[in-house]
Amino acid sequence: MSLLELLPQAIFNVIALDLEAEDLATLMLASHRLNRLASCDELWIEKISADFGDREHIIDVLADAGVEIAELVYQSTDLVPWRRQQLDIETDTDDDDCNDDSSDCSSVIPTTSRRYSFTGVGMRCYRDRFIRVFPRSGDDTVNNIKRSEATLEAVRHMLRDGPRASSDVFAEAAYRLVFVQEYYPNSAECYYLWALICFMLNAFKPSLSFLNIGQSINDDHAPLKELAKEVQSIVAGAYGTGNQVPLLDGAGSGPSVHLAKALAIIFQRLDSDRDGVLNAAELSHMVRQTNGQAPPPAVISQIIGSFGGQLQSKSGRMVQGWNLASLTEFYIAQTLDDPSETRKDLAKFGFDPATLKQA
Repeated sequence: MSLLELLPQAIFNVIALDLEAEDLATLMLASHRLNRLASCDELWIEKISADFGDREHIIDVLADAGVEIAELVYQSTDLVPWRRQQLDIETDTDDDDCNDDSSDCSSVIPTTSRRYSFTGVGMRCYRDRFIRVFPRSGDDTVNNIKRSEATLEAVRHMLRDGPRASSDVFAEAAYRLVFVQEYYPNSAECYYLWALICFMLNAFKPSLSFLNIGQSINDDHAPLKELAKEVQSIVAGAYGTGNQVPLLDGAGSGPSVHLAKALAIIFQRLDSDRDGVLNAAELSHMVRQTNGQAPPPAVISQIIGSFGGQLQSKSGRMVQGWNLASLTEFYIAQTLDDPSETRKDLAKFGFDPATLKQA
């Protein structure tokens, strides 16, 4: 008996993931034990992700950016299954002989408390995905190219409104890209467009995740390079480098603990009448302190309209101005546009621009 035959299933799977599918198929002919080990459903399902892109990871990164496509993908009948379905059905252990109860790749792979199944579904799923990526005829290849190019163009059109697009549009665009990745797992353009969607939603860390994958596929892809440079610049400023503390929270949509604390102190200083609202005069003082000169009344009115409005003061009186949430929203928007400006403003209010502590 060879050393490979003595390996537990978990260790064998780790080694087998680095083998070509053809080599695994050959290995299955060597002995009954190797046939058993190499026919593990979990091995082939994981090999789909290893060889053709980790779709689960794509779904998770998009979810981190607030784009939910999991239900759309899981319910699709047009995508080759690549994950184990969570059903309360008993499966074989790796010590039993396997029973092939499934007729095609659309059958689910059941999971229970037992770790592995040997139904043959995993191999068939891999085969079906392999055929999509490497079609058997030239006509299929041409049709796949045309369909994918049309989908990519449709997604670009959907994203033409930029950040103003609705959440449903972003979700539909991201979902359509999955169909391109189904046939072209090494499409750098797919990862660029996923990164762009995250960028438009100010989800910079998810955007960087897609950019890193895309650049590992094609580091000469110009749009990837340009977007990566812009995102990296924002992330460096917003999350800090060296001894700098972050300005934003992990999601990139709210202030960090350090910035929130600093803004609360600044708000108290600016709110000279202590009514809980920064009125026009107090906002004018804020702009003069940060920009060096008093703004015209029209600018103050515009600032109030953009981030504040008619607000109730602590005394119950309605005042045109900003509350603390308005001040925070303004600085989040400024940070997303130019983090260095936020650090400069904080310095003018007497805070260390790196640590955000009072100087």
